[in-house]
Amino acid sequence: MRERPTRQGLSQASDEAVVALCLAEGGEHFAELVNRYRDPIYSLALHLTGDPEEARDLAQQSFVKAFCALARFRPGYKFSSWLYTIAANLCRSWLRKQKHRPLSIEGNFSDPEALPSAAAVTESPAEVHGRDEVRRLVLGAVNTLPTKYRVVVVLRHLNDLSYKEIGEILKLPPTTVEHRLRTAREMLRQRLGDVFDLEPDG
Repeated sequence: MRERPTRQGLSQASDEAVVALCLAEGGEHFAELVNRYRDPIYSLALHLTGDPEEARDLAQQSFVKAFCALARFRPGYKFSSWLYTIAANLCRSWLRKQKHRPLSIEGNFSDPEALPSAAAVTESPAEVHGRDEVRRLVLGAVNTLPTKYRVVVVLRHLNDLSYKEIGEILKLPPTTVEHRLRTAREMLRQRLGDVFDLEPDG
């Protein structure tokens, strides 16, 4: 009889190994993958929709859809890229139905996951206010981008994915991803002027 993995052993297993366990032993192990990707998938949905409630719903839909389609997951493909593809497609479908409803900047700032990861404890209230105002301007400008540019900006600068990973998610060659990011940065530069600039990669 095959020995069941311990919680510690499961947490140290690769995503693909956990998928294999789910397929071999049952879906209970899928909770480990949910724990690993709950926050980044929610963050992606939040920054694309601007609506915390919709983001939670879309994140949940992403995991449900991934679980139901797990048997079709291709060995050799990264689970994270596959999951991001599902989430990004759901978000883009939502945006099309909403006809690009304006991003709720206030909604983003009410959620800790949307804020910068680590504000220095030595910042004065004025510095914190200034930093938050810059972020509001940037998120507002990102919201004005056409969806195909907005998605690559979110995946690259907010989810910190590589060109290759973004290309796998969006079914685009890395050169196209790079071109869209360059175009998006130029659009943001025109909207923001000297207020803020997304640094080019490399």
